[in-house]
Amino acid sequence: MAASLLTLIALACFVLWIFKWQHQSRLAIGIAIGVVLGVIGTSLVGAVGEIERVPIWAPAVPFALIAISLFSFGLLAWFWGED
Repeated sequence: MAASLLTLIALACFVLWIFKWQHQSRLAIGIAIGVVLGVIGTSLVGAVGEIERVPIWAPAVPFALIAISLFSFGLLAWFWGED
């Protein structure tokens, strides 16, 4: 039952992604990159297995990555901004 529900949810998300690809391809590419990174991240976290073996810095990594990416985008916007 749960597998069929997850399959239906995955198919619905894929149909929405196809719709976004037709109208906003940049958003669809960003969604695809996010899904790939999410799959890689869950496989890495799943490989750790036990909560006792998770490093102390691991929970803060998503926040640090978001802060670094926003800072990088801010610098790019500052240098490449409209004159």
